Amino acid sequence: MRKILSAVAVSVLVVAASPAACGGVHARSADGYGSELMLISSLDAREELLSADADGSAEHEGGEPAKMFALSLIVPGAGQLAQGEKRGYLYLLAEVAFWAGFYVLDTKGLDERGDYEAYADDHWNDVDYYAWYQDNCVDCGEDCAGDYDCRPLGEYGTQEFYEDIGKYKTYWRWWNPDGDEGDIDWDGYSDDDVYFRDIYWGMRDESNRHLRQARHLMMAALLNHVVSGVDSFLSARRGDADAGSRERDIGLEFGVPDNEEGLTCALVARY
Repeated sequence: MRKILSAVAVSVLVVAASPAACGGVHARSADGYGSELMLISSLDAREELLSADADGSAEHEGGEPAKMFALSLIVPGAGQLAQGEKRGYLYLLAEVAFWAGFYVLDTKGLDERGDYEAYADDHWNDVDYYAWYQDNCVDCGEDCAGDYDCRPLGEYGTQEFYEDIGKYKTYWRWWNPDGDEGDIDWDGYSDDDVYFRDIYWGMRDESNRHLRQARHLMMAALLNHVVSGVDSFLSARRGDADAGSRERDIGLEFGVPDNEEGLTCALVARY
């Protein structure tokens, strides 16, 4: 065993003295070729790594977390794409889909709102109702509570107005004027009154459903901004941590010099 260790030691000494080996100081061999030890300091190693990142040669392109968060918060997926992560396209596609869906549903809902308001203007008799209300519900004292279901109606043309005339039975008698408006029977309505009211309520319900779906898509789009920003922030932090811990070691690196004569050896410290 001692002979083997001695042989290894001798071999190391021989290699150290040869042109292809690393030496502690600049030395020149008998044939004129020198062996060189290049010790890269921590500062030099840091500059080398930063330069490699700037040239795009780093294995992971970690960005500043706050900057990446801001990018994705403004444009979902931008921070991920800036870090070279293709999942940023998913956030972009989701953003386009959400806003496109919002536009389609919002436009459809507003058009349907115009349709049901026009339908109400054609089939609900606001003039006769206001006249009846004036005669029977204004300054009538306690009789109003006993004989009539007097309920103030919202201003004509407002959303409250269009909601109430379809929602509360108080107003149903004035759908499709058919001569029964003066015959107050709160327990019964003509078939025509109920028919036109039901059509109107179905139109309004369809409009509200599309507008509600549009609002949900808008909320999803805003949430997409937040989720993308947080994801980009965490990805950048993870990337910086990986870059900071990458190759924190000391070792030897060998290379062939430009004149292709001999072999160089470098002791490299990376951190």
